Amino acid sequence: MLESSSRPGKIVTVSQTDTVKQAAATMLSHNVGCLIVNDDDGQFVGLITERDIAHHLAESSESVGNADVTNIMTHNVVSCSPGTAASEARELMTKHRIRHLPIVDAGVVVGILSARDIMGQQLVEDRAAAEEVAMLSNCLKSIDLNEAAEIVAAEAPKLFGAKNSVLCLHDPNDPTGGPELVSSNRCPCLDGHLRSPGAVATLTEEQGYLSDEIPTECGNCGGEAPRVVIPLEIQGLKEADSGTEKRLSGYLCMCGLAPVGASGRELISYKARLTREIVTAHLTNATRYQQARLTALTDALTGVGSRKLLEDKLQAEYARAKRYKRPFSVAIIDLDHFKMINDVLGHATGDEAIRKLAACMKAEKRTPDVLARYGGDEFVILMPETKADDAQTLLERIRAKAAEIRLPQDTALSISCGVAESDPNHDDPRDVMRRADLALYGAKDAGRNCVRLWDETMARLIDTNDLEIENIKTLQRRVAGLSEKAEKMFMESIWGLVQALEAKDSHAKRHTENVMHYAVGIAQTMELGPKHVDLIRRAAMIHDIGKIGIPDAILSKPGDLTPHERKVIEQHPVIAVRILEKMSFLEREVVIVRHHHEKWNGQGYPDGLARTAIPLGSRVIAVADTFDALTANRAYHGSRSISDALGILTDSTGYDLDPDAVAAIVTWFVNIGKQCGKDLENLTLEDLHLWPCTQGEPISPSEILVPQPVGSAD
Repeated sequence: MLESSSRPGKIVTVSQTDTVKQAAATMLSHNVGCLIVNDDDGQFVGLITERDIAHHLAESSESVGNADVTNIMTHNVVSCSPGTAASEARELMTKHRIRHLPIVDAGVVVGILSARDIMGQQLVEDRAAAEEVAMLSNCLKSIDLNEAAEIVAAEAPKLFGAKNSVLCLHDPNDPTGGPELVSSNRCPCLDGHLRSPGAVATLTEEQGYLSDEIPTECGNCGGEAPRVVIPLEIQGLKEADSGTEKRLSGYLCMCGLAPVGASGRELISYKARLTREIVTAHLTNATRYQQARLTALTDALTGVGSRKLLEDKLQAEYARAKRYKRPFSVAIIDLDHFKMINDVLGHATGDEAIRKLAACMKAEKRTPDVLARYGGDEFVILMPETKADDAQTLLERIRAKAAEIRLPQDTALSISCGVAESDPNHDDPRDVMRRADLALYGAKDAGRNCVRLWDETMARLIDTNDLEIENIKTLQRRVAGLSEKAEKMFMESIWGLVQALEAKDSHAKRHTENVMHYAVGIAQTMELGPKHVDLIRRAAMIHDIGKIGIPDAILSKPGDLTPHERKVIEQHPVIAVRILEKMSFLEREVVIVRHHHEKWNGQGYPDGLARTAIPLGSRVIAVADTFDALTANRAYHGSRSISDALGILTDSTGYDLDPDAVAAIVTWFVNIGKQCGKDLENLTLEDLHLWPCTQGEPISPSEILVPQPVGSAD
């Protein structure tokens, strides 16, 4: 009610026979902006404001003292009764565009409301509502999604005085499926909410989220009006399988509110908006936490458990088995010849093989068994309440099923398995894994495609330190030899790929071979040392491998590139890094390849490095690459002479290119000219390839602009 809630301002009256001057003096003495005008009987007949007086002074030629209040007052005054709700009073003032609203009872003004009074009251109400809703945020301590939903369903109704509530979230991409999350607080019509996302129509913010009606199906189940329905949209993280962000849509429905008036409706709508923001924010965080947790416990490729899940479950199972003196077994499964599958059939087929094997094991294992991907092609099955012999039976069945899997070219799968049973005499659950791992090596030594159990003859490999160290040393020697062979085979394969890539472009033939030759010559002239020279040679060999990801239409375009096409082609160093980054033995080469298009002045790509921040090998290759591009026939320009190309390089010194590297290529070419009796004007590309690098006195880059005569001073 207005008397108690809006605190109407003090009433100051004047008589309708008073003058405007008297009214102005009364306003000034009482410091008010509005006067109530009464007749001789004390009845309310009008209202006069500061604005009325100012308007009269501006437009009337009469003396202020001679004008009666009756002449300028508002006669048909908009007023309200003492029982009017504050919201209705606010609507009246807004509708009639007035700043003062008298409260009239039986013809007598008992109070007067100003716009300031209404605004002050609304601020007080909003602050109280915000503090009340903030208590909900304080209750939402849990980051667990289901627990957070239960808290919302239990605590949110208290804000609105509601009897019942239900929180329901669906996957909008699966409208026919059931809800993903439901939490209810005594909702009598819960089944109706679960049938589909549209079972309960939500109300928009414009509608105030409040309705005096409920759906028929809710009413039939015992639901009571009025109700508040708050729509919710939860945005999660991107999911690995689809690459799209997880979304949940739904509502928080609360019914059985006490009847409310107009002012109460406004307050409920305000609370609903605040509640929606708090609930959405907290459920979004809880959803993302749940996704991140599941991602950490689930292998992205296969959907089975992750290594972390296995470690957690293994620790828990070991503690349980030790306490109750019960057995469990662990099996490590390795996909045979996985590297060959990748090399021959491709990595996509390798991934498919891993997925099919995981699906096979998932179908064959028992419900309590824990299946996890332990490494690239290794899986582990943790089998509670299982002895080694029973575990072997399960693994033999899985091995037989895996043999039925077929890959392209009718390639069959086979697996090797090692099984170990828990030992109550060991306190560390990792011992079980070590025994299973050694049993797996036994299966591989036996020719693969078999299952081997841990036995006591393998105990020495754990208990005898000397034997274990010797075993490690032997394995290290074998791996070192294999690594050296693998590096050589890889470099041969990558060189074949480079040649195949250049064969597609008639303008790029022998480009890589030329860049290698020029880069080595520059590096040797700079006296970088054999190891550094060999590093630059390998980096030059693979410097353009990233162009395999650039469309041929852009690579071979005869005209100027568009800005978009330029951005595409500038990605090739980054693509090269993606291709090669897993090759640890090419770690230093990959860094050089990434930055071979950086510029001395920092205007290059992909990282905008400048001067000596650019790796030295990258600066050398940049000069070699530029020289070959200038002297070759390309789709967008003809070949230039050696002398002209060196002139362009010299002009770019200290701007695009490293001055030392440019000086080195000049020195090298001048020395070649001396050996074959030619100056730079007559030197040919064939001469450069026939003559190896010979170190000599450095030549100033500017000297190449003046042809050197044959037989000039050394």
